[in-house]
Amino acid sequence: MAKATVKSGASPWAGRDRSSEREAKREAVLHAAAQAFGRNGYYRTSLDDIAEQLGITKPTLYYYAKNKEDLIVAVMERALQQMLVDLPFDPHSSAYEQLRVFLRNYAEISATDFGMCLTQLSSADLSDSVGRGVRDGKATIDRRIRDLLSQGIADGSIAHCDVKLTAFMIAGAINGIGRWYRAGEGLDTASIAEIYVNQLGAGLRPR
Repeated sequence: MAKATVKSGASPWAGRDRSSEREAKREAVLHAAAQAFGRNGYYRTSLDDIAEQLGITKPTLYYYAKNKEDLIVAVMERALQQMLVDLPFDPHSSAYEQLRVFLRNYAEISATDFGMCLTQLSSADLSDSVGRGVRDGKATIDRRIRDLLSQGIADGSIAHCDVKLTAFMIAGAINGIGRWYRAGEGLDTASIAEIYVNQLGAGLRPR
């Protein structure tokens, strides 16, 4: 079976290794690593696999990553940063509307290489330090959802519910996107995110 390749246009290794190009190469390495980890799992992915996907040698790869754990940490951190980015909420909007904005972004990122890597890999498959960081990041997402649910119940924009259970249900549904979504097949990520938010949000509104 042919290996998936990083879709980033011309290879950043095609030109001279100027300092201005190093970041583009590091970015290509992270995308390739995220694709490989998401496709094969952390332990079944080797640096040789990632180097082959990029069309470079393993020694060249070491110039952009210390080891495999360095890559998984960077990939997970990128996904969490994108999921927890400060979003432009309307200060006058209800907690329900703010939750919709947060979940739409969460769903879109979950369908990217970085997001799928985060949601599909189990922290039990990682080293203690990396696994702990992943669990902490996911706990932060869970708290953000719970806080908005609680605020929505308080301001009347969300029906009374079990906040903990509802947050688990929402996160579980969105995390599942990575199990079936394939870029270029069917709906784009924005459309998928909108459908998820509409369906999940409909069940939160007061009757």
